Amino acid sequence: MTALTGQVGLIVLLIALSALAGCGGSQPIQDRFYRLDPPPLVQPVAPPAPSILLVNNLTARGFLGGRQIIYRTTDEPLLTKRYDALLWDEPPANALTRALVNALRASKVFRFVVIPAEQSLADYRLSGELQRLEHLPTAQPPRVAATLHLTLVPTNDNTVMASRTYSDEEIIEGSTPDAMVEALTRLSARLIAMAVTDLQTRRSQLTSTASP
Repeated sequence: MTALTGQVGLIVLLIALSALAGCGGSQPIQDRFYRLDPPPLVQPVAPPAPSILLVNNLTARGFLGGRQIIYRTTDEPLLTKRYDALLWDEPPANALTRALVNALRASKVFRFVVIPAEQSLADYRLSGELQRLEHLPTAQPPRVAATLHLTLVPTNDNTVMASRTYSDEEIIEGSTPDAMVEALTRLSARLIAMAVTDLQTRRSQLTSTASP
């Protein structure tokens, strides 16, 4: 019964996608481009550490490095599938890099947070990989899942100061493509908040090491 209910959930979503084409049955489904823009969730709790953080662009492998939204069903858990008409307006790793930078700046963990394009000296480098960001339409209840791995390294000796994987799932509040994207946005914001909170707990260890 659970598997049947999950298949019904996927069928409902596919029907919603078909409805995007309008009333004319002969019209093709129009592509929908979604923006992944998780808001910062962590508030500053103390003065920033006297150091500068460089946030490198997150990487992503395979289909996850593209713009199509990925999904996976319970009857074929090893098979990665992509929605043809549902796309991100930019690769999700790029969007989450920007969201991570915004969240770190808002939380004021570091004196400054910079990106590679700014070509600034930094005391620490934060690098990572988006390892999972997908829709699970036949799960019960239907939900989305994400995994983000981050590594913090001092720039003066390249030893790993922290390395952690953040992974979680979020229930979808509805059966439409918009509801799916809203769940992915909430989940992404929560994973980024976990990472920022971890860095806040290390604030006393974050000294200035870059040369003037």
